[in-house]
Amino acid sequence: MVYSVITIANKFIDLAKNESLTNMQLQKMVYIAHGFNLALRGTKLYYEDTRAWNFGPVVPELYEKLQIYGSNKVTDKISISNVGEEKLDDYSLGIINAVYDNYKKYNGIQLSNLTHQADTPWSKSWKNNKYGVIPADDICEFYKNNYT
Repeated sequence: MVYSVITIANKFIDLAKNESLTNMQLQKMVYIAHGFNLALRGTKLYYEDTRAWNFGPVVPELYEKLQIYGSNKVTDKISISNVGEEKLDDYSLGIINAVYDNYKKYNGIQLSNLTHQADTPWSKSWKNNKYGVIPADDICEFYKNNYT
């Protein structure tokens, strides 16, 4: 199934509980989960486009909701006014939980650096189309070739 990026981010916020995550950490974990979902299931995890921004892959709709926090910890779930809270399927939950468990030890800059490596979907998009959409096919291929 495909969800709102806000639903995915809210699940990460739930998982972080007392630890909390920054805007940058949320952006990168959401993107990484999206990459694994594309590689393992062949479908997007969220509807929205991911773009190549200075500090790596960003979903602008999520950034707009989180920018009030700046570089501080996100303390509350994001309100979803137009769609309501979506129930995630078990497979998606498994991917999100695995990404959180494996990447929670990294801060935002470290996660950003992971996405900035040579030959990543971000690096290719940044080189050819700064601030443009990172094609889902590129993300899928990268995660299939490097993580599955």
